Formats: sequence, structure tokens, C-alpha cells
Amino acid sequence: MDRALVIAFFEAADARFDPSGAAAFARRLRREVDAGRIAFPRPLVIGGSHPHGCLALDRFHAGVTGLAHTARTLTRGLADIAGGGFTICVCGTGRLSVVTLVTRAVACELKAQRRNEAVVGWVGGPDRATVVAAL
Repeated sequence: MDRALVIAFFEAADARFDPSGAAAFARRLRREVDAGRIAFPRPLVIGGSHPHGCLALDRFHAGVTGLAHTARTLTRGLADIAGGGFTICVCGTGRLSVVTLVTRAVACELKAQRRNEAVVGWVGGPDRATVVAAL
């Protein structure tokens, strides 16, 4: 899927929940996608599905600087289009602390969106883990 189309897709979905903040959100998402820190390896479907995104840790400078912010940006986008939940693949780490950081960032963003009923956890190992959010 074309990057511009992906960004427009998420901006339109976000505008349903936050009309005044959708453009700023789209700029943040575009910056992360263009830098290769966020990827969408599967087709995206609105509602009724479990969208999937990836965080490519080898694309972050100076270790994991900015990882929590990027994870929250991806969470906001996926939660906007998710039916019952979504998954985020965390690739390229060898540390469980990084997976835990992403899991906490996802939970914090969902709480900020007033999705207090969401359940967040992770499966896998330190080299390749998947954060799972059930909404």
C-alpha cells in the first residue's frame, strides 16, 4: 500500500475521534513511517479486524530513544481502525526491557484514549515479540 494512502487512511480514522488533532497525528505518523521505524506488513482493514504494525528497532538512533513515543503513535493509529484489538511486532531487540517498554507505552496510550477496558500483554521472546491489545 502506498505510504501517502496509509497516512491518509489513518488521518481519516483519527479525525473521527479527534478532529482537531488528526493533522498533527498524521504528521507524526508520516515521519515515523518515512524513517522506517513503523511498518505495516499486512493489508490494513477498518473495523472488525485485528490490524498489525511493526516497530523496527534497528531504525532507532542511540538505542531506543523515542521508542515509547513511536509506540504510542502506532497504538493511536491501530486503535482507531481496530475492531476487537491489534498487534504490534517488536523486531530487533535482545532485551525484555525493550518489549516491556513498548507494552507499557501501548497501555498508556490506550488509557489516554479512555480505553480503560483494554487488555495489553506480549508473547514471544526478546528477539521477536508481539504486543497484543484486546479492546
